[in-house]
Amino acid sequence: MNAEAVAAQISAEGSFFSMIYQGGLLSMLVFLVLLAMSVLSWAIIVRKTLYLSTLTKSAKRFLKRVDINNGLSDVVLLSEQQPKTYTARLFKEAYTIFSKDINHAEDRTNSLSKKQLTQKIERRIEKAIISEKAVIEKELGLLATISSSAPFIGLLGTVTGIIDAFYSIAAQGASSIAVVAPGISAALVATAVGLFTAIPALIAYNIFREKVRALSNKMRGFGLDLLALFDQALEDNFVIQEDTFPEIKLGSK
Repeated sequence: MNAEAVAAQISAEGSFFSMIYQGGLLSMLVFLVLLAMSVLSWAIIVRKTLYLSTLTKSAKRFLKRVDINNGLSDVVLLSEQQPKTYTARLFKEAYTIFSKDINHAEDRTNSLSKKQLTQKIERRIEKAIISEKAVIEKELGLLATISSSAPFIGLLGTVTGIIDAFYSIAAQGASSIAVVAPGISAALVATAVGLFTAIPALIAYNIFREKVRALSNKMRGFGLDLLALFDQALEDNFVIQEDTFPEIKLGSK
């Protein structure tokens, strides 16, 4: 039987799914696993794309409207209007420490109190950035796992399919290409499905990693702006305290 006859026979006998079926139980199992991984990866890609797009646009709107030089009142008002942005959440974390401890600052030595409060606000901002980054990176690990493991799962299906094809040759005592063609076809389909699953997941993972890195840099830059803003607010607060209660400063000497 020549190659044209074999091709005609395969074409007549079935389609893509029939080739998988002819590959045996393990071939079907590999295909189902890869299909589930592909569906999961595409769901993550679509959801993550929408999430990062919304997150970036909302942060841009916040930063475009806010003016750090106007002081705390402007940022407080805008964070109340746009509470779902990461910029508003970072500010609220820092402002919670500021508003809670500033009322007790007069009970401490002024320079030490300001230093302690600044460090405390800095730690809170850093912790908030880490938390935000963890949320943004959620599911990226699963996407990386799919992109790295899918080709090997497909390769497993290919190897087992070829083994089954050669076993068919031994069982039937024939070396014709028509005997091994269905099994080899199913084996190669497993590799193709594995690559089809892995390639989009790998591309999306790299794109998302770059976006997360860019967002992380923006959050750190905004965090530094917030720290400078609160540092100035603390400085103004302690200057007011010194002007209001000069005898406390003289007594401390």
